[in-house]
Amino acid sequence: MPLAAAFGLSFTGYTSTNPVASWVGLRNYRLLFSDPYVPGVLITTALFAAAAVVSEAVIGTVLALLLARKMRGVSIYRVLYLIPLMVAGIAAAVSWKALLNTSAGWVNSIIHVVGIPQANWLASPTLALPSIVIADIWTGAPVVAVLVLAGLLSMPEDPIEAARIDGASQLQVVRFVILPAVRPVLGFAIIFRTVDVFRQFGLIQILTGGGPGVKTTTLNYYIYQNVFTYGNISYGSTLAVLLVVAMAIPLGLIYLITRRREI
Repeated sequence: MPLAAAFGLSFTGYTSTNPVASWVGLRNYRLLFSDPYVPGVLITTALFAAAAVVSEAVIGTVLALLLARKMRGVSIYRVLYLIPLMVAGIAAAVSWKALLNTSAGWVNSIIHVVGIPQANWLASPTLALPSIVIADIWTGAPVVAVLVLAGLLSMPEDPIEAARIDGASQLQVVRFVILPAVRPVLGFAIIFRTVDVFRQFGLIQILTGGGPGVKTTTLNYYIYQNVFTYGNISYGSTLAVLLVVAMAIPLGLIYLITRRREI
């Protein structure tokens, strides 16, 4: 639904049982402050986005640095890390649900062999959200890695060689030469993944359905529930406006940090 249409419907009482866009003013926005689920949904959304994006940025950057090294057979490894990008999101979600299955999943089978108690990954209030984060990292980290790798491979070699001649260690070269050079690309990758994480739906729908309870119900999934399960289209539109605002806050912060660095 286009944002303009959602914004317009947020001021109406449009539902599936009453498909008339009657004007109700700010009633739906007042409902946001009285809805007992909204605070928990916002916290879940923030935790999911922060954990997924930060982890993907770190892991993706490390992978890119490793794949940018000149070593024998590196092209094969680069192709291997592209495999998650070739798998459809729904197929990846189904695969992760099978892997994390309590009774027959490979993850529990492996940890049982090493003597670790088996866990109910997708039904536990404490493990369900981290499980979704891990599944999202599997598809998100390669995206960051590919983008950062492109930036690394286009870098000139002279600054790196000059830093090494001056006695800089490998860690210092990465910190003071390589990372500043690929910061714009990394910033773009973080923005891209932030938007994608806020829009995440299929993974949550297939793995947990927003449960247990509302422990994995993000704002995007809560919009789906209100519109398609409860038929409250006008309130779902109000939540969509809230999603745009919630997404704009981290994106604005990332932009300000990147702009300040450039200045």
